[in-house]
Amino acid sequence: MSDIRVDNIKNEAGTGSPGFPYGANVTGIVTASSFTGNLTGNVTGNASGSSASCTGNAATATVATNAQGLTGSPNISVGTITATGNVSIGGTLTYEDVTNIDSVGVITARSGVDFGGILREKVKITAGKLSDNTNINLDNGMVHFFTTQETATSTPNITSSVGINTIMAVGDTIALSVITTAAAGAFSANWTVDHTAVTEAWNGGAAPAAGGAAGKDFYTLNIIKTGNAAFTVLGNVSNFA
Repeated sequence: MSDIRVDNIKNEAGTGSPGFPYGANVTGIVTASSFTGNLTGNVTGNASGSSASCTGNAATATVATNAQGLTGSPNISVGTITATGNVSIGGTLTYEDVTNIDSVGVITARSGVDFGGILREKVKITAGKLSDNTNINLDNGMVHFFTTQETATSTPNITSSVGINTIMAVGDTIALSVITTAAAGAFSANWTVDHTAVTEAWNGGAAPAAGGAAGKDFYTLNIIKTGNAAFTVLGNVSNFA
């Protein structure tokens, strides 16, 4: 084996880089100020710096450690990504064959959504009476259960941290369930939304005039926003004993 020891290699005219028509087999480290073309094989180390760019296809390349400041339009196929911090995506994230999704926002799916066969809803359980806890905060869920027997009538207020008028658009509707521990002399015939009185339309044509003698009173209210701070409220109350 022979060694060639020179400082620079140029083409025959001395004006540019030489050609390697049969390729180049390098067993050491290659350092380049830029790279253009298709990349195959294994790449380790850092692709760092504000001017780092990658063009062409890196479809079969394996990139290890850090890829900092990577720009351009590379086509990269990734098997598994593990992130210990935050991941920000400016465009659309498309993913298939996902086992579990933990989302705090809205999920839009094309098809094949499996909820495991059970639809669950959060219930806010209050160890007290509705008449003592009249603010129904929807930030805590759409079902509210009060476990202490009622002793008085009350006017509950339906609200949230930013207000119902803010979280709902005109044409939106929400369904609220309120469960109380019944008493004959305790009921809620009038309700407010964001501390403003509304006119309820009750199932059967009349507002409740008494509570159940025992068991649980179950109020359901469908709230429809018809305008700015304007709501139509459809109410129903049933007793379970």
